[in-house]
Amino acid sequence: MEADVNPTGEVDEVVEAEEAEEAIQPRLRLELPNEISAETVDPVVAFLKDAPEGTAIELHLRHNAGGRVDKMVALIDALNETKATVEITYSRYIMSAAATVWLHFLLRATTNVQSLMPKKPGVVMYHRPRKTQGDYLCFADEVKDDHPLKGPLAKQMKIFDDLFEIMYLAFLRVGPDGQLRDEPAESMVHEPDGLTYRHWVMRLRDCYYGNQDCLIPV
Repeated sequence: MEADVNPTGEVDEVVEAEEAEEAIQPRLRLELPNEISAETVDPVVAFLKDAPEGTAIELHLRHNAGGRVDKMVALIDALNETKATVEITYSRYIMSAAATVWLHFLLRATTNVQSLMPKKPGVVMYHRPRKTQGDYLCFADEVKDDHPLKGPLAKQMKIFDDLFEIMYLAFLRVGPDGQLRDEPAESMVHEPDGLTYRHWVMRLRDCYYGNQDCLIPV
């Protein structure tokens, strides 16, 4: 008869303790405060690329007003390619490119990257990308077709437009109670006052494609 080399089960207990310790990994917190720029985004992109599988990360957008679209695209690409598990959060407000990052992974969550709803009410402002000169704005659809910047600006705008369309359809198909519904009519006549009321989602779409800032209800 072979001797019982582990009569007390101590080895098993040690292995189980080690496995439990490995399972409870602290979540690393990366912050993107104030803006989307090379200074804020590049270190995060580098970290995401080098993060080993199983790394748990919270990417926090802290009162971020947006910024460079090219850096936004680089960050989204890094999030799509990272081996880490990432939860994207925000506080107070996110705008423009920062709002796009959060909305992208709210509407297009992957197996290891998702955006979380804020714990407190916050502001999400979304609009089409534009070039600015002081108080003046220029959008891609206002640029002449033969201008050398037309192509690059139109490519950027398509990223925002495609995401808006996903969000727009979600607003149409999901009611205020969070349940799926039939797509509402664009307008309705209220019999008591005889006025025609147009659905807010359609007005939101007009606002967006009219190159205006849109506040997204969160």
